[in-house]
Amino acid sequence: MKGLSTELKVGFFAIIVIGILAFMTFRVGGLEWIKKEGYIVYVYFKNIAGLDEKTKVKIAGVDAGVIKKIELKDGRARLTIRINRGIQLFSDASASIKATGLLGDKYLEIKTGSAQPALKNGDTIENVIEIVDLDDMVRNLSNVSANINTLATSLNEALGTEEAKRSLKETVLNLRDITANLNQTIAVNDKKMRMVLDNINNITASINELVDRNKEPFTTTLGNLKEFSGTLRSDGPDLIANLNKATRELKAMVEETRPSIKSAVESIDDIAKQINKGEGTIGMLVKDKRLYEAISKAAEGVDKPLSAVERLRTFLTFQAEYLTKPKDGKGYFYVTLQPRPDKYYILGVVGDPVGRGTTTETITTLGGTTKETKIEKEIEFTAQFAKRFGDTALRIGLTESTFGTGADYFFHNDKGKITADVWDFSNDEEGSKNPHVKVGVDYFLFKNLFLSAGADNILNKKWRGGYAGVGLRFEDEDLKYLFGTVPRIPTR
Repeated sequence: MKGLSTELKVGFFAIIVIGILAFMTFRVGGLEWIKKEGYIVYVYFKNIAGLDEKTKVKIAGVDAGVIKKIELKDGRARLTIRINRGIQLFSDASASIKATGLLGDKYLEIKTGSAQPALKNGDTIENVIEIVDLDDMVRNLSNVSANINTLATSLNEALGTEEAKRSLKETVLNLRDITANLNQTIAVNDKKMRMVLDNINNITASINELVDRNKEPFTTTLGNLKEFSGTLRSDGPDLIANLNKATRELKAMVEETRPSIKSAVESIDDIAKQINKGEGTIGMLVKDKRLYEAISKAAEGVDKPLSAVERLRTFLTFQAEYLTKPKDGKGYFYVTLQPRPDKYYILGVVGDPVGRGTTTETITTLGGTTKETKIEKEIEFTAQFAKRFGDTALRIGLTESTFGTGADYFFHNDKGKITADVWDFSNDEEGSKNPHVKVGVDYFLFKNLFLSAGADNILNKKWRGGYAGVGLRFEDEDLKYLFGTVPRIPTR
């Protein structure tokens, strides 16, 4: 097959170039090859500010249609818009003119809305946001500038003189001093004013309560006064005569007893002079400062132990635990003496199932030996001193009949407590090679009832295990209440 001639090649090339140019012309000019489907809506603007036909319509920045036609109707520009198929506009849709940049092309921005009913072919978008006219904006700014100039001129005329400046400065300084004094006065008297208002409220409430509670007695008193006034009107002359007679008798009695009253007053005056001079027992008590100081010190000495006794709080604790090793129970009884919130003493008795072991060696007839270890429950004693620092308390002393230490961390307003104890450093417990370490948590479900759980004898493999228990704690006030409410048994 022979190759194409040069003329034919040039012809093909020309046809291709013409086709490309035609496509680009239609593309840039916005000419449509195939009519797109959609529906028509209308928008009215007072000023379209440079919009042209074939301008794109965008929704949320996405092409959604095109302006088909722009015409003038009733002094406004009517835009005929074709919305692409599949895009739905509603009755509260809005339209506004936007620009792609400060100097960019204009386009029509539409917000679809959401209120029913939906717009149909030929409907009008009622919500229109008009574009701001730059000429009107410049005109308004010019008016604002003129007003500012007028205001500046007036202020300059009013405050431009030295006397006006000095007066303004003095006024500002006076306002500052007045404000400072007012703040100081309010700060100083704030508490007093609150107390006065609270007292007024309390007095008002008390008066209201008094009137409400005594409404009936007040009514009765008024009735009695009314009856009494009626009695005065009816028996007035006789009553006045009786009062005159009683007055004369009282005057005669005073005249008769005047010498006795004068003598008694003189005796009292003599006694007062003797006391003032320091004569007699009462005079010595009044005049002798050393005796007064001795009595005051004695009273303080008596008051100190009494106040210490009043501050002392006593707690009784009964607690029972079950140990997973040796699968037995353990009982506690504690008495806690707390003279101060940050210091207390713990005295207790413990029934320990893991006591000290007793090993016996037996020689058999065959020459062999057997060893037998017997473990018995022991009653052990605890006596510790505790010091509290905030939510943490440290303890030291005797723990289950051996030296021991411990620490507590309190949480949830002292309803919960994390405890850690170490004792038996000499390894007296049977089968123990290390000190006895116990860690656990106590939590009060109610005021006097608590639960406990944790790990026991952590460092000794033979007795290492967990524990769980329950306890009761009573304060001396609780015991007074319990014993006060117990019914008495009659003796007869």
